[in-house]
Amino acid sequence: MTIKPASPARADSAPLADDDSGQTSVENATRLLREAIVQGQYGPGERIKITEAAGRLGVGTMPVREALRKLEGEGLVSITPNRGATVRAVNRQFVEDIYEVRTTLEVMIMGRCIERLTLARLSALEALVTRHREALEAGDVVTMTHISRTLHTQLFDVAGNIEATRIFQREWEIILALRGRFGYGSERLANLQQEFELLVAALRNGDVAAAERVIRLHNRAGMEDLLQRLLPVTHDAR
Repeated sequence: MTIKPASPARADSAPLADDDSGQTSVENATRLLREAIVQGQYGPGERIKITEAAGRLGVGTMPVREALRKLEGEGLVSITPNRGATVRAVNRQFVEDIYEVRTTLEVMIMGRCIERLTLARLSALEALVTRHREALEAGDVVTMTHISRTLHTQLFDVAGNIEATRIFQREWEIILALRGRFGYGSERLANLQQEFELLVAALRNGDVAAAERVIRLHNRAGMEDLLQRLLPVTHDAR
């Protein structure tokens, strides 16, 4: 059984503008182009024409140019002189590389996170885990995803490494777009809850080694679940 969160916005949706959440046209264009690539609206090796993409998104060419530069930094497109932006393949290697970076970052911050942890910060993390369980029981995958992101982000905030947070957020956006297309397995959602509970327990006990083990387990399970959904689609597309 596969459970998908609510469908994300697509690149052929309504025209963009600066929205109420404070996102700029560049941020919106980046998000929608990212989703369009992940969803297969642009295939591997396909060139993204700036004028055409701007028309689809309802923005000027400048936000699209900036968005493509951001997506180049994420590894989703390659930009070459006189050719423009070309879509890279979203395949096993791409997903494995993202999760390797994510795991390395999270393992790296665990020790510092535990050193800087306070009762107030720990209570906030425990509250998020409780809310995650409530969302799981309600079958609210969108809320679960939001809580998961908040929990991970708070860990980086506690550790206080701004550069690590920036890289993590970039990788998260790609995974979020992939989940928007491929969803989660029902067993994966249940295991997420257990993993968060184990992680918070390790943090409460000040056990860095245990926290690092949970992070590795958590990301390995997430990667395998995503690959199980991604690979049949990419195989059929060849």
